[in-house]
Amino acid sequence: MENVLEISKIEVVLEGMADLVFDRFIDHSSEKRPPEQKLYLDENNVVVLPPGAIDSFLYRQLPPTGCALRFEAKQGKNYRAVGQANALCNESLIPIMRDGKPIVFSAFGSDGWYITNGSGITNKSGVAIKQENNPRPTLSMPWSVSFSITVVKNQLISEAKLYNWFVAGGIQIGLGNWRPQHGRFAVVKWEVKK
Repeated sequence: MENVLEISKIEVVLEGMADLVFDRFIDHSSEKRPPEQKLYLDENNVVVLPPGAIDSFLYRQLPPTGCALRFEAKQGKNYRAVGQANALCNESLIPIMRDGKPIVFSAFGSDGWYITNGSGITNKSGVAIKQENNPRPTLSMPWSVSFSITVVKNQLISEAKLYNWFVAGGIQIGLGNWRPQHGRFAVVKWEVKK
């Protein structure tokens, strides 16, 4: 008996509605890193997002939580597990575009790049503790990303479910760091191919 998976591919384009903040994780050291080391760049200095940014948007467990936990309430963990197994971003790196061209990082203060300064607040035993200032590279609008998602037919995650998550999550969750104040987006293309 032949077991054939039903697979669809979704072509997606997201267009930024707020500036995009980066904070690339490198290691757990306490060594301060300059903002330019917090960008995701390919070998040609093209600014990219790793596919993990899409996974985080969809499935992140920690605040800010991803779409599965945010929108599916008590069933969020099930949606997360099924989604991680059956809805996959196809690109190894996702170039960030402006006016149809990849954005190349050259320097802060040019081409829409600036540094956002700020610090977070953690809560330890009911006491708010302000963290040290952490300067982050920020890309001003306009920006967009294009990528594709492969969906293996399953009992929970459909193309329509993902579309609804991207539309609502584009406003309520966003991409990158310091979201949703930054990294908000609109879905401008959603094309399903069977």
